[in-house]
Amino acid sequence: MNSLTGLERLSAAGKDSQSERRKQPGDSRPPVAKKRRGGRLTESRRKEIVRKAAQLFLDKGYERVTVDDIIALVGGSKATLYSQFGGKDGLFEIVIKEFCTGVDVAIEFDNTADTAEQLTQIGHAFLKTVLSPRILELHRLMVSIGKKFPSITLLFYKSGPKSAYEIIAAWIEKQQAAGNLKEGDPHELAVLFHDMLIGYHQGALLFSLPKSQISKSIDDTVRGAVSVFLYGTAVRSS
Repeated sequence: MNSLTGLERLSAAGKDSQSERRKQPGDSRPPVAKKRRGGRLTESRRKEIVRKAAQLFLDKGYERVTVDDIIALVGGSKATLYSQFGGKDGLFEIVIKEFCTGVDVAIEFDNTADTAEQLTQIGHAFLKTVLSPRILELHRLMVSIGKKFPSITLLFYKSGPKSAYEIIAAWIEKQQAAGNLKEGDPHELAVLFHDMLIGYHQGALLFSLPKSQISKSIDDTVRGAVSVFLYGTAVRSS
C-alpha cells in the first residue's frame, strides 16, 4: 500500500516524467534519476520489527501496549505500521503466529532404555520446555487475550499442548504394540500423563509464587507421575 499524500504523488509524478524525457542534442545535463516511491520493508527490517514487538507484547501484555509504544521501540511511522502490518492488532497476530510456528516441542529420549527410564526422560524434556520463562510469558498472554483473539489462542494450543499430547500418545502407542503397556486410548493416556506433570509447577510459576513456597522439585514431580502412570497402565501377570 502506498502511503504518499496526494501532493507527494504529484511531485513524484513530475520527477518521473522528467526522468523519461529524451536527451536533446547538445544537452549536457545528465538525465534525472527516476525516484522510487513507497517501497516494501526489507525482510531483515520486517523481522526486526516483529522480534522487538514480540518482546514488548510479552513484557507489557496486549492491552497495555499502544501504537506509540511500538513506534518508540521499532522506529518508523504509524503510516508504515498500518500499511505493512495492519496496525497494533495486525502486528500482534503476526507476532503470535510466527512465535507459535517457531515453537518446537522437542521431546528427546533414549529409545533403547527401559519403559520407565524413557518416560522419565520424556517428562524432564517436556517440563524443560513448558517451564521456560518465554513459554510461561506467552501462556499468560494467551490467557489474557483469549476472547479477543480466539483464532490466535487456538493456534497456540495446536503448536503447544496439542503437539505435546500427540508426541506422548505416539510413544504410548509404540509401547502398547511392544506389550509394555496395556491397552487404552493413547491420546487419553497422554493427556493424563501430561497433566500430572504440568499442573503443580506451571501453576506455581504462572502465579509467580516464590521458589521457597514450591515444595516439590521437578525430579519429584516426574518420578511421581511416572510411578502413577506405569502402575495404572502396567501389564499385570495373572
